[in-house]
Amino acid sequence: MQILSRIWPQLFPAKPTLTADNLPPQTGRVVIITGGTSGLGLELARILYSAGATVYIAARNEAKAHNVINSITTTTSSNSVTSPGELIYLPLDLSDLRTIPPFVHAFLSRSTRLDLLFNNAAIACLPATQVTAQGLEPHLGINCVAPYLLTSLLSPILTSTAQSPSTPPNSVRIIFTSSMVVDFLAPTGGIPSSALTTTPNPNSDPNTNYAISKTGNWFLAAHFASILGSKGVVCITQNPGNIDTPIYDNAPRLSVWVSRPFFYRTEVGVCTLLWAGVEEGITVEDGGRYAIPFGRWHPGPREDLLVAMREGRMGRFVEWCEGVVAEFK
Repeated sequence: MQILSRIWPQLFPAKPTLTADNLPPQTGRVVIITGGTSGLGLELARILYSAGATVYIAARNEAKAHNVINSITTTTSSNSVTSPGELIYLPLDLSDLRTIPPFVHAFLSRSTRLDLLFNNAAIACLPATQVTAQGLEPHLGINCVAPYLLTSLLSPILTSTAQSPSTPPNSVRIIFTSSMVVDFLAPTGGIPSSALTTTPNPNSDPNTNYAISKTGNWFLAAHFASILGSKGVVCITQNPGNIDTPIYDNAPRLSVWVSRPFFYRTEVGVCTLLWAGVEEGITVEDGGRYAIPFGRWHPGPREDLLVAMREGRMGRFVEWCEGVVAEFK
């Protein structure tokens, strides 16, 4: 019954209160979106660009990114309130930590502020043998370790932006992306010690590995909230909902077919990210909280995961991430 009470409002969410139609102007704001060439990232880039923001699309496929930018800019026109912002591509491959410092350097050479960091890109349903360039299990490597390094390297500019006198309080945010699978598939305590290795077990279940990584995203949100909240940076995680995006490309076709009646369009799912990123009622005191579709707080997070965050397991996970990325800082 507890599982049902957690899952039900995520399967059948209330209507969004913040959408592209009532989004306040974002003129002057600078945004980074990982995975901005498809799915929710693309829709988020489109909306924030239309609202006047400067949006950096961080992705590995340059040709695809430029096609996306061309498509968005040629189909977006000025409205009576806001002129479009700017779309900029910078290369980033989350499967290879070596690409992250150059991305950050390139970004810092172009911008003096960063208002929103959306750690949106993720993979699912990959075999453990399909390791990253650094030999990491793909879900933990791409979904957690790479965003940890990226967020760490961008923390100084996020902090300086938050502390600028011209920046509204609580408007600088880091958004991690979790999933409903955290509620029913993550192991007790979230991240078992056996998962923290650079030699992944090739027999590991990819669905469990995905759930572990999405729990890791929540842990990382709580971690960065604990160290950046006092500096004015809001950091939370969110489950956008069951959205029909390319993340399911590697999933078994039968499971996708069975799940399809519960899927929502990206135009709806993006509302969760918009709420997490710009809802005025969210403050640094909400750091580490978990948002669900389509813009509300999780009504009952798993107690074992809350305990894990309070009693050290989250810290051990962060220490492991730090050990993996140390040579790239």
